[in-house]
Amino acid sequence: MLKKYVVYILPFLWLWLSIPLFSQQNWQKFSPPGQTFEVLSPGEMKNGEKNIMTDIGSIQPVTWLHQGTVGDPNYLYLVSYIDYAEGTFHQDSTEMIKELMDVSIETQVKTLSGDLVYQSEAPFGMYPGVIFRASYNKNSAVVKGRIILIRNRLYILQVYTLSEKSLNPEMDKFLDSFKTK
Repeated sequence: MLKKYVVYILPFLWLWLSIPLFSQQNWQKFSPPGQTFEVLSPGEMKNGEKNIMTDIGSIQPVTWLHQGTVGDPNYLYLVSYIDYAEGTFHQDSTEMIKELMDVSIETQVKTLSGDLVYQSEAPFGMYPGVIFRASYNKNSAVVKGRIILIRNRLYILQVYTLSEKSLNPEMDKFLDSFKTK
């Protein structure tokens, strides 16, 4: 009788245990040439730059992105940075830095016509940072992001996915992989 149950259970057990093997990705370190940061990416990162006009003038964010592939629970991984003029942010300018991060998140959520789910302080060592999550497209999609200010450079990491896949470990793997050299 035990043999009968083993025969039925074994194929299901094998299938259940093999699912992670089929969905594993080949994560690799990514560091743009000449830059002092790196992240882990599930595939090749591509570059894009644009000029954005703001109330305080023109800024030029540099963005690297990877579009998710079949089997990836996320459809977009982004790391961007914006260089501000030397001395823009003094270490004691905590209110100004907090406002920069708040406005960055508010702008992102507004651009998506979404809703902020949460925002929490998440320093990167001695540097200020926040982590946030927003839903958009009538709660059918989610972006989770991390913002870090290191001296005069603002780093913004983001991962986009569908709501039903939004608790996947790959989101945090990407966001937590950020390092400086």
